[in-house]
Amino acid sequence: MRIAPPPRNEVNFATVDSPSLQFLPRQQEAQIWKLDEDPIVIPGDHLNTYLGPVEAPQFARYETLDLTIGKYSTPGSDGFATVEIFRFPDFVKAFGAYSKQKNGNLRFIDIPNESFAKAHSVHVWRGPFYVRITGAGQGDAVLKLATFVADKMPPAPSKPAVFAFLPDKQRVIGSERYSADSAFGQPFLANSFQATFNIDNDLIDGIVIPAANKQAAGNILDQYKGLYLHNGKLLDPIPNLGEDNFTAEDRYLGRVVAFRIDRFVIAFNGYHDRQHLLDLATAADQRILGTIRKQLVTADKEAENADNGNTSTVPAWMQHKR
Repeated sequence: MRIAPPPRNEVNFATVDSPSLQFLPRQQEAQIWKLDEDPIVIPGDHLNTYLGPVEAPQFARYETLDLTIGKYSTPGSDGFATVEIFRFPDFVKAFGAYSKQKNGNLRFIDIPNESFAKAHSVHVWRGPFYVRITGAGQGDAVLKLATFVADKMPPAPSKPAVFAFLPDKQRVIGSERYSADSAFGQPFLANSFQATFNIDNDLIDGIVIPAANKQAAGNILDQYKGLYLHNGKLLDPIPNLGEDNFTAEDRYLGRVVAFRIDRFVIAFNGYHDRQHLLDLATAADQRILGTIRKQLVTADKEAENADNGNTSTVPAWMQHKR
């Protein structure tokens, strides 16, 4: 006799709790916006049920704790909006998930800590939260809804301090990103802090990768060097740049100047003037040697304190800029 399979253990998402629920406007808090139904909270291990097989793994890479969803409408008009609040273990992972959406036609808006709008959506990064609101309404109704949600959230730190390793001059405003997946299309350049630079209309991408230790950083630099060794052409290394460096070029991969200082890998990639890459790399090298070396020492001391019983897991280079 065939035995029927046991019933699936379905989750009632309307009964799941999350700190994010307090940020959803209720009743008339958001003026014209009305909450249509009870919000739901989807735990991080069930994201596929809502986001689907393509988007869910992307958020999983940033260790999403849960996703809180509220659906709104504007009575008497055709306004509608879905508010999604993604919650993460820390502000760096939240910034990473938020910054993955920095593509296409967007405009930055004035909602702290950073935010931008697209044609039918508003995106807000606030500490360990990423808020995505999709919908439509009269005028700036959706933008006002995003402001209501953000205003209910506590103050949060600014961008990770590791971005201070990259030059400020000629950096494209708002171009900072954090990728858990890759950089320059290479998975071994994952967990990288990225920014874009514009030098006389020459767009260049720069990255900083904080590796676990000097050996791990050296391995990353060697892998990157090996990529050009097999596909392109290595050029002469730059004297006195970092503790180790290489320069190379390839028709498809572009030109690169990459170097290592301590356990950090820094690289600049572009397709035009090699001197622009070298200038950025030299500037980054000087910033680290001149103003950031103290943070490396502090991070080492904090790591030692953690080994002695201090459970802090956020190193100095990842903490926010003051």
